[in-house]
Amino acid sequence: MFDLVIRGGTVVDGTGAAPVVADVAVAGGHDGLAAGGMGFSTSLAHTHWDGDNEPVPSRFSSTEEVLALAGAVSDHPGTWLEFITSGCLSMFSDEEIELMSQMSARAQRPLNWNVLSHASTMMDRTRHQLRASDVAAEAGGRIVALSMPSIGGLKMSFASYCALYLLPNWGDVLYLDHDEKKAKLADPAVRQWLDEQARSSEGPFQFISTWANMEVGDTCAPENAGLTGRKVGEIAAERGVDPFDALLDIVVADDLRTALWPMSSDDIDLAWEQRAELWRDQRVLVGGSDAGAHLDRMCGARFPTEMLASAVRDRGLLSLEECVRLLTDEPAQLFGLKGRGRVAEGYCADLVVFDPETVASEPIVERTDLPGGCERLYAGAVGVEHVLVNGTEIITAGQPTGATPGTLLRSGRDTETVLP
Repeated sequence: MFDLVIRGGTVVDGTGAAPVVADVAVAGGHDGLAAGGMGFSTSLAHTHWDGDNEPVPSRFSSTEEVLALAGAVSDHPGTWLEFITSGCLSMFSDEEIELMSQMSARAQRPLNWNVLSHASTMMDRTRHQLRASDVAAEAGGRIVALSMPSIGGLKMSFASYCALYLLPNWGDVLYLDHDEKKAKLADPAVRQWLDEQARSSEGPFQFISTWANMEVGDTCAPENAGLTGRKVGEIAAERGVDPFDALLDIVVADDLRTALWPMSSDDIDLAWEQRAELWRDQRVLVGGSDAGAHLDRMCGARFPTEMLASAVRDRGLLSLEECVRLLTDEPAQLFGLKGRGRVAEGYCADLVVFDPETVASEPIVERTDLPGGCERLYAGAVGVEHVLVNGTEIITAGQPTGATPGTLLRSGRDTETVLP
C-alpha cells in the first residue's frame, strides 16, 4: 500500500523536506503501485495524531487530493483501497459517505474501512454505518466494513497515549508532564471532574468509563501486589471507596505505570447474535487492520482462535465450516489473492490444523523483544497443532519449526482485480 502525506494542498514527507505539488505525489503513487504496492490507504480520523501531538499530515488533505490518489489505483491491476475517517468511530456524515463512495467508484476497486465496533445498544449506529455500502453501490462503488469478532484486548495506561486521552477534555490533564499529571490524578476535585467528563462521552470510547468493569493488569508498587487480573469494582467494594477512586489510587501508587484492560459490558447473548448476523452480511468482512500501529496497545491477532472458540464452540452461532470460510475464503476473494483462501488443487498449501474442542487464545502478555527493547502485546494459540505455509510446516505440535517459507506478495502478480 502507499500512504502519501498531504498538507495544505502540497505533499510533505514529515521530515521538513521541501514540499512538492500533488501531481508529483500521484506520480509517486503510480510508481509504488507499479512496483507491486497493494493499493492506497489513508486516514482522516480525528483520533490520529503524531508523536508531537499534531494531526497526522494526511488529515490536511482535500477531497480533490484524496480522489486523485484513489483514481491512480484504477490504472493498476489487483489493487484496492483502505480508509479510516472520524465517522468510522461514531456516525458517518453524509460527506464522509459520499467521499468513500466516490473513492471506490473513481478507483473501480472495493474500499474497506476500519472498524465496525458493534454494540447491542447501538444498532441504529451500525445500520447507519452500513448504509454507506448501499450508497456506494448506487454510485458504482463497493464499501466493506471490517469488524473484529473478539472482545477486549485493548490495553490502557495513564502513563502514555491511549484511548483514555480521547475522553472529553481529559487531554487537559493527561497531556501534562508526568509529575504534574500524577499530582492532578491524586486530587479529589480533579478526579470528580474527570469522572463527570468521561460519563458525558457519547463516542466509541464511552464504555471505558464503566470503571468497575476495568481489569487491572501488570502493577509495580508493593501495595498493589495481588491486584493483577482483578476487577476494579471488586477492589473498590473491599476498600469501601468509589470505583474511580480505587482505580486512580492504584494508578498513582504505580507511578502511573499500571496496565489496565477495559472489559466490555456487551458480552451478552443478544450482542453475540447480532454480531453473527453482521458477519454474514456481504457489507461486512471479519477482521481489522492497523498496520502494526498499536503493538503495545491492542492484541487483535488472536481473533481467529477467539472466533472459533467463542462463536463456534461455546455459543454455536456459526458452523465450523462457515467460520473457517469467513476467516479464509472471504478475505481472499475480496482482496483478489490468487490461489489462496481455499483447500483446492493448484492453490498454495497454506494450512492450519487445529482441534475444534480446545482451540482458543492464551491470555495476553507483554513482551519487550522489539528493537530498542520496545514493548508489544502477544497471545499464544491453544489447540493449533500444525501450520503450513506454501507447503512447509512452520508450526509442529504447537511449536515453531524455524522455517520461513513465506514470500512477499505483489499486486498484479499475486492478486487479481476485484471490481465493485
